[in-house]
Amino acid sequence: MTDDTHRFYRFSNQTSYEALTAASDAARGFPNDTAERWLPTWDELFVDPETTTDRLYCIKRRNILDTDDFSGEGITEIDLETYLERLHWEEPMEEDLEMIDDLQLEEPWTN
Repeated sequence: MTDDTHRFYRFSNQTSYEALTAASDAARGFPNDTAERWLPTWDELFVDPETTTDRLYCIKRRNILDTDDFSGEGITEIDLETYLERLHWEEPMEEDLEMIDDLQLEEPWTN
């Protein structure tokens, strides 16, 4: 999986995503005997852990048609590096930071 073989997207508008999938499915004749849809449903996309509301997905370039329109509101193309960073992003929670401080203060060999 590279930027040359795949396109990577962050979707922040479910309505735009649904419009994209409806038009793309119609262009491909879905649903049919072999497939229900081209792209997964909104709930099946990867949740962007940084926002928890945006979704992430990658698509093989060879499967994209000229008629697939990724210009809708809230559809942002990103690169592989950004895609992977966002999938692994994890902001420390305040409680975690406090617990680390407590652990450092309560060392077992000092009690």
